[in-house]
Amino acid sequence: MAIASAGPWGTVHLQDGEAGKASLQVKITRLLLRRLLRTLFRVQVVGLENVPPGPVIACANHLGWAEAFLILAHLPAEPRVYVLGDRSTVLCNAWRTRVIDAFQVLVPVDRGKPREALRLIDDLLCRGGSLLIFPEGHIGEREGALQALQPGAAYLSVQHGIPLLPIGVTGTRELWLRRTITIRIGAPIDPAAVAGNARSRSRTVTEQLRKSLQTLLPGDPARARCKPLRKWLTNLL
Repeated sequence: MAIASAGPWGTVHLQDGEAGKASLQVKITRLLLRRLLRTLFRVQVVGLENVPPGPVIACANHLGWAEAFLILAHLPAEPRVYVLGDRSTVLCNAWRTRVIDAFQVLVPVDRGKPREALRLIDDLLCRGGSLLIFPEGHIGEREGALQALQPGAAYLSVQHGIPLLPIGVTGTRELWLRRTITIRIGAPIDPAAVAGNARSRSRTVTEQLRKSLQTLLPGDPARARCKPLRKWLTNLL
């Protein structure tokens, strides 16, 4: 099965075993994006040593669209990290669409066809790729606050035996030039360490993820006297 992971200008077809490998284009795009983000903002990354060498299901809080770019730019290039998202929502911004197309990372989700999305995700994880999910499901309104988590990430973790990687990002609800943004990466959650049937294990893993994310979200205060380019940067990302 091919994995549809690009923007509207094309579809990426991955052969067996290639989902975790990053092409030269993807590596270059990642480096350029990281440099751009670190020029615009003061980016701090804490806990990078917690990232395991194999595939993970990265789970981050969701304050804006910047989290996906920040995480893609700062996690290791391999295994490749793909982003699960609603195409109609994610690709409504021209600049965002072009970056996603260059990264070739979007796993498009049609809410009217959940089984098709699940097949794409299963195929990607089986081929050695990693996945980035925002388990809250909706954009939050306040720094440091965590909404109720959807069970999908834990379900995939239990079904595939792939650890969840909690990631807390603060400073992205409102963006301005040189704002401090902090990415905190927690210890991975191993589904194999949780006993019980699939349903009870998913509930337990979801609760462990919630507790871990909450500890990674202190809600860093922003004390800027002026916020240059605030509206433009916030809308851009």
